[in-house]
Amino acid sequence: MKPLLIEASLPTLSCDIKVAKAQIATLDKQPSLEGMSRSAVLEVHLWRVFYLINNGRSDEAAPLIDTLVFDESYSDMPALYVSWLWLARMSIFIANSDYMLALGAAENALQRMVEITSKKKEDFLAILASLLYNLASVHNSLGDNARAKKELTKCQKLFERLVKKNERRFSPMLLYAVEASTAIISSKAQLMEVLKHYDDEVKLYTSMLNNGDSKKTRDALINLVNSLKKEGDVMMEMGNGRNAAKYYTKALRYQKKVSSSMGHKELVLSIGLAKALNKVANRRESAEQLLQSLQPLAKRLNATNEQIEIENLLNNKNKNTNIMTLLKGIF
Repeated sequence: MKPLLIEASLPTLSCDIKVAKAQIATLDKQPSLEGMSRSAVLEVHLWRVFYLINNGRSDEAAPLIDTLVFDESYSDMPALYVSWLWLARMSIFIANSDYMLALGAAENALQRMVEITSKKKEDFLAILASLLYNLASVHNSLGDNARAKKELTKCQKLFERLVKKNERRFSPMLLYAVEASTAIISSKAQLMEVLKHYDDEVKLYTSMLNNGDSKKTRDALINLVNSLKKEGDVMMEMGNGRNAAKYYTKALRYQKKVSSSMGHKELVLSIGLAKALNKVANRRESAEQLLQSLQPLAKRLNATNEQIEIENLLNNKNKNTNIMTLLKGIF
């Protein structure tokens, strides 16, 4: 997905800060804030963040955002502005592939947005639509296209509504949302073809299991496990956790015939199973328990990547739940 156009979500600034804007652009530094009203000072800071991001200097914008959202001296920043700052921070996290931190930023933005009473105004809806776009981008990157598609559908409807009010401001982002939705639909069709290919592989390797040759049988088992895992992976990309769980479970069953001990292959398959169970409403507790039980194994195997993945999945579960709850409160 294309990165969010941050200018579409920037709140309308009510103070006259033309001189400060010009100084930021020409002198490339924070202008003097002496003599400005508190509202103007806050808007200058907001504009400075926008200027840095818009000019490809997110590494400078990030610490400024952190100061504005965490420093007590800026506790009077309006909730709408803070929401936008968290949205901007989320975009920076996405650009750096820090998806768990991006979800945390989205959660922080939504917590402030819940406080806002005027939820039908253009600036509020622009931030909400942009957050949904960024959430779709995160979930698309994490392989959760089903969730990404739902978020894009809501995002697209909001931008369609906003375009009627301000076509120039919101048309580009509406186009981005439509393009992303189309790409995900196209990807699903391609995944169906890939699934058929792996299904044919599974049938072939299954037929080779009882040929009397122990080496060929073992090779067929290994290939069968790999193909079943790939089928589970495809099902996960399509958002079908229930069927994915069946493929991972079958793969683990055959893997036991290859090796009686719990090794890296079993760890990877079990993580896949936990991810699949997490998508099934009445199996999420089982998914969490499975992930927790896999932590000692990952540590014993020195499987650093898998340890990080397990921790992220456990943290991600809570973040996604909180985000869904907050979104329901807004909609």
